Amino acid sequence: MKIIMEMTIIVKGQVVLPKTLRDSLHLKTGDKIVFEKLKNGSCLLRPKTLEVQTLKVCVRYKGAAKTLDDMDNAISENAGR
Repeated sequence: MKIIMEMTIIVKGQVVLPKTLRDSLHLKTGDKIVFEKLKNGSCLLRPKTLEVQTLKVCVRYKGAAKTLDDMDNAISENAGR
């Protein structure tokens, strides 16, 4: 889905990101963003880092907590698959 938002650069070179964009990227005051210029001349905007809470929501693991030994054993058992 392509979403286009227009913003204005103010006197100090600052840009205000619309609330809908900040919300969709889970950005809050103090967060850092990266502008990456692509070869085709367009620009990609993305959060520099994600909070652990954001990543936790992505995983949505519902089981009991695992120890490092449990994880190492699972990796060893399934490494050849």
